[in-house]
Formats: sequence, C-alpha cells, structure tokens
Amino acid sequence: MTILDEIETEAWHILTSIYTHQRLVEGLAKSPTRFELANQLVALNALLEMLVIRIARLADKRKDARSVSMLLKRGSFRGSSVDVKEAAEKFLSLAEPVLKMRHEQIAHMKLGTLSSYEPQDLPAEAIRATESLVDLIDIARGQPLSYTYRVGSMEPVIDLRASLAAGEMVAA
Repeated sequence: MTILDEIETEAWHILTSIYTHQRLVEGLAKSPTRFELANQLVALNALLEMLVIRIARLADKRKDARSVSMLLKRGSFRGSSVDVKEAAEKFLSLAEPVLKMRHEQIAHMKLGTLSSYEPQDLPAEAIRATESLVDLIDIARGQPLSYTYRVGSMEPVIDLRASLAAGEMVAA
C-alpha cells in the first residue's frame, strides 16, 4: 500500500465520521430514553474528536509521520507535481486551525478549555480541510474519486463526497 493509498483510506474514514456525526445529530430528537440520548451525546463528541485527530495527523510535518508532507517527499502520483504541491499546501493551510483544536482542546486541554457534554457542531475548519484533502487526492490520482459507504446489502450506497457537500445523506 502506498502513502497515497493510505491517505485516501484516511480520507474515507474522515468522510464517514462526518457523515455519521451528521446522521446522529439528526436522530437526537428521536432518542426514546435519556440513556440513549446520553449515549448519542458521548458518541457525537467522540466522533468530533476523532475527526480532528485524523485531520491533524495528516497535517503532521514530522519526517516519520505518514502524512501529506510525506506524500510530497516520497509519494508517487499521476497528477502534476506542481499541482499536487499546491493542493497539499492548501490542505496544510486549512488544517492549521484543526491542528490548533487538537493541541488545545483534545490532546493537551489548554487551561480554561472544558470538555462539553452537549453535542458540538462540526467545525467549519474541519469541513474545509476535508474538502481540500479530497481535492488533493483527486489531483494526485489524476481523476476524481468516489467515496461510498454501504452498511449492508439491503441499505442504499451512500455517496460520502456528495453528502459532505450537501450536509445530508445522498444516495449514490
């Protein structure tokens, strides 16, 4: 598996986390018991933290980290090197606020930063960084990729990319 394959897989996980977070928020009002509501609140916040962590690790600039920086240094791709570098720099720039969230709110709990029990909205910065990451992968692959999610043979195939853009479930 190449570094580009690994980043593409990570992008799928990020898109799936965003999709799942959005669907859980929609279902909050339908929670039949307080215990189920409380469980959904915990799951929502855990998904949000995982989303931030996944984006932040792709923006890591250490030499030994499997990241976008490593893709630029060691990766092979079909797209133009100049275009890939430009798209990577855009992702890294858009991921900066997400890195700050990771450092201050999740990893190190900056003084005065409290964990929340109430569901948190998906940060716009995380959405923009994700869109940029998907664009980077398309450029590196030389073609747009589809990201789908299917939980079983009787359920529809979900287009994660279109769902991200629409903010709601979009069947493939």
